[in-house]
This record gives sequence, structure tokens and C-alpha cells, in this order.
Amino acid sequence: MGLGIRTDLGATMTVLGLNRNLDNLYSSLERLVTGKRINHAKDDPAGLVISKQLQSQIASLNQEIDNLSANINKYQTVSSSVIELRDDLTELRSLAVGAANSAFNSEEAQEAYAIAAESIVNTYNSTIANAHYNGAATLDGSDGSLASVSELMDIDLSSAEAAAASLEKIDAATSELDDITINLGATQKNEFESQRQSLEVTRQNLTAAESAISDVDYAAEMSRFTASLIKSQVSLALMGHSMISAKSVTSLLSI
Repeated sequence: MGLGIRTDLGATMTVLGLNRNLDNLYSSLERLVTGKRINHAKDDPAGLVISKQLQSQIASLNQEIDNLSANINKYQTVSSSVIELRDDLTELRSLAVGAANSAFNSEEAQEAYAIAAESIVNTYNSTIANAHYNGAATLDGSDGSLASVSELMDIDLSSAEAAAASLEKIDAATSELDDITINLGATQKNEFESQRQSLEVTRQNLTAAESAISDVDYAAEMSRFTASLIKSQVSLALMGHSMISAKSVTSLLSI
């Protein structure tokens, strides 16, 4: 009668099961750590491709939104400059009304009105010439500017008659600024802000879609992790039992 050596098939299957459970355990742990359901192409090839396509679209939307935000900031800056000019005209008009009161003003008062008006006019014209955004002029009507604001010319409050004539020029400049303010505000709101809002909604939807594909479900993944952990522990226990049984047989053979 020959002596044969038989493979312990049960122990082999236990080792295979342990390796499989450890692979599942490590995969679950990786998903829990990264927060991503897809960490490698093998996890979901089609899902990974779709996720990358969505990420590319989201990145493009982010840049478009940044561009619109830059334009909105430019319009807000220019609008602020126009508002400052409008305030200058309000003050200048008050001076002109005061200077036009020939029955009350002394020569000294008339001269004071004229000096104050000259200061405001210089500030007004300087603001137009020096208004820039990112190195480009914004109010002088040149290429890239958002408005063409006329400089104040021939404003004279040295006499009541000259002040009365200057009032018409100030009112014309005020009307010009009001039209520019309306155009700037309408463009900013109806074109740039409306478009940005639409793109932000699209980005939110694409982000949600990409998240649904690539992000891990922590509750479900934690359940899988726990199951794989228990199975691994059971496999280790079975291997230990198998080794004890083998040692028992060996000890019997040595008697």
C-alpha cells in the first residue's frame, strides 16, 4: 500500500477567500479615505470616462464664470467713477445756483464761487483722464473704454450771468452721466450677471452629476468595509484552525 500526500483543499480555499476579502477590504478603505468611488480605471471604466468629461466641462464653466466676474468688476469700478463724477456735478450745480444770485453776492463771494468751481472742474476732468482699469482707460471713449464722458469746458462762476450760462452746461453734463449710468447698469445686470447666473446653475447641475458618479456613498461603503473586515477575520480564524489540525495529525504520526 503506497503512501500519498493529499493537498489540503480546504486550507487552499481559505487562503483564496482571505486574499479576496483583503482586496475588498483595502478597496473599501481606499474609497473611504479618498471619498471617491472611482480611484482606478478598473473600478468603473465607463464611469471614469464620463466623470472626466464632466470635470472638463466644469473647468471650462469655471473659467467662463471667472471671465464674466472680471467684466462685472470692471463695470462696477467704472460705475463707481461715474457716480463720483455725478456727485461733483451736484456740488458744482449748487455753486452755480448760488453764483447766479446777482442780488445777493458780493465780489468776494462771487470770486469764492469761481475758485471753488474751478477746483471741481479740474477734479472732474482729471477723473475722466485718469480713470483706468487693468491699465486701460475707461471713460475717455478710447478703445476698450466703457463710456465716453465729455470734459467740462467754459464753466465760469465769476459773474451771475456767466454762472447762469454755466448751469446749462452743467445740466447737459449731468444728463450725459445719467445716460451712461443707465447703460452701464443695464449691461452689467442684463448681460453679464444674467449670463453668470445661468452658467452657475449649469455648473451646479454638472457638479451634482459628476459627484453622483464618482463620489462614494459613505454609509454603503462602510457597510462593505465592515463586512470585508469580518470575513477577513473569519478567514484568519479558519486558517489558524487548519494549522492546529495539521499539527495534531503530525503529532499523531510521531507517536
